[in-house]
Amino acid sequence: MAMRAGPKKHYPTALETYRDCPFKYRCGQDPEIKEKYRRPTPEQFVGTCVHDALEVFFDVRRTPMGQRTREHLANLLRRAWAGVDLTSRRRREREEERRRVFGDDRENEAAYGKHGLTLLDRYFNITDRTVVPYTAEQFHETALPSGIVVAGKIDRIDKMPDGSLKVVDYKTGKLPFRTDDESVAKEDLQLSTYAIVVTGKYRLPVSRCVLVFLAHDREVGFCPTPELLEEKARVIEETVRQIEADREFAPRENPLCPWCDYREICPIGKDIAPADRVRETPDVPF
Repeated sequence: MAMRAGPKKHYPTALETYRDCPFKYRCGQDPEIKEKYRRPTPEQFVGTCVHDALEVFFDVRRTPMGQRTREHLANLLRRAWAGVDLTSRRRREREEERRRVFGDDRENEAAYGKHGLTLLDRYFNITDRTVVPYTAEQFHETALPSGIVVAGKIDRIDKMPDGSLKVVDYKTGKLPFRTDDESVAKEDLQLSTYAIVVTGKYRLPVSRCVLVFLAHDREVGFCPTPELLEEKARVIEETVRQIEADREFAPRENPLCPWCDYREICPIGKDIAPADRVRETPDVPF
């Protein structure tokens, strides 16, 4: 007997994509279109490897406290880059993605590798290296009262001394335009969704949600109040209802259009100039 599929899971990044552009959302939900047109970038590859390195670094089973050194963290990035600690299938996927991103350009690959090392070196200077995460790099989900299931892969959840939880999301890119708590809380949907998921799953309050910008030695975030999370839950539910009712998924021009992978098949994409790629990483050996 065939197994019944569970309710569709809604991820905050996908919901944010829909809010920016329904056409891009639809393309991203189609495996064939996504496979054909999505172009992984060096920045995304660096981000994936940095996340992998930090996951192992903060796992006391794989990195005991006495081994949490700067040199070990750098070596973990190199291992992630090559997919050394992954399953055989995921290692092949990592090697294929690396080939698609860098090709035979070893100089460019070395530059981005050094950039990743720099990110982790800066983070090593500011992070609490005694942290034992409640969870790290795990998928979590919960159902809202309406029955809508929200989910996400959360970089790290820490348990605070008072028993509350802290949601941590690593960022390898630029700081947002506004970094004060109120602005981040207002403009963010991803962290708020994670707080909703964590609260629903563990029945523990989330006292802090933070974005850690590795390139800037900065942590920005907010303390989610019940009122804020109720408001964000309404935003999630309204967005899901719009998606379910949408029959056209019309494109919506926005500041991210020049970087969109689906410009060439977008009805308005042909009129939008692609963004120039500017490499900001140093040309030094990895």
